[in-house]
Parts: sequence; structure tokens; C-alpha cells
Amino acid sequence: MADVVNFFGYGDLINEDHFKELGLEYVSKSSVTLSAWQLVFNKIPVDNGGLENLGLVNIEPTLDNSGMMHGELYAMDEKFVPKLDEIFGHPNEYHRKVLRFNRHDFTLINGLTYIARPERIGAGLKPSKAALKLFRKSKKLFPMLYFSRLMNTPTCD
Repeated sequence: MADVVNFFGYGDLINEDHFKELGLEYVSKSSVTLSAWQLVFNKIPVDNGGLENLGLVNIEPTLDNSGMMHGELYAMDEKFVPKLDEIFGHPNEYHRKVLRFNRHDFTLINGLTYIARPERIGAGLKPSKAALKLFRKSKKLFPMLYFSRLMNTPTCD
């Protein structure tokens, strides 16, 4: 059997249909949290598609080590790591990093995730309405307050 890796999906990769449209497959998945990190839209896109101030999804540590963010931890065949690297533009756009996540049964588990390179981050960027629409399709995976705050994020369009 091939080696299995855990991949932390956030942003549009929480949406299972989108995940599969990208040619990815998983063996199992579970909802997880990442303590003292937050979801942000500060990644400068390679192509903004004509949308001024467009920011892509990224994660970053919180300033005061409080809070947490939600995502999906996918157990998947390691053969998909090159595909994930391609999706995230690793190593030019995003770093691949191993972080420690909390499953909802309080088990700590390590997994890969991607974090935008510092030189690819900008201030004052916002997501597109299309990006938030993908989150809306995954509403059941989020706690209600977290989802509500996410849906109230101002957009660039």
C-alpha cells in the first residue's frame, strides 16, 4: 500500500466537489481546527482576472496567539502531493509546511498545508464573491458563528 499523507484543506478546498474537480482524491477526511491561526485573504494572485484588490485565501498566525480556524484534514495517497504543489504554486507562491491540528475527538495530528510566501502577501486585499460562494456550499462543515463571520467578509467585487 502507498504511503498516506494528511493534507489540511482550507479555503475552496474545503468544498468537496471543488476538491474532486481539481483531480484530488482522499481516503478519509475529518474536520479539524488549527489553534492560534486565522483564515485571511491576503495572497496576491498571479492573475487577478481584472478584479482590483483581489486577495486569495491564505492562513497566518494570529497576533495574540488566540482563536482558531477550521478546515478539513484529508488523508490521501502521497502521489497527490505533486498535484497539491501545482495547485498552490509551491515553491514560488506558497510554502508547504507541516502543522499540528486538533480533530474534534481531541486527537492531535500532523498534516501538510500551504502558506503564502511573505513576498506574495499584500495589505487591503479582499476575496471575490465567487470565492465566498464556494464557502457557502460547505456551510455544514463550519460552526455557525465562524461561518457567519466568514460570509460577512467584504468582497472586492
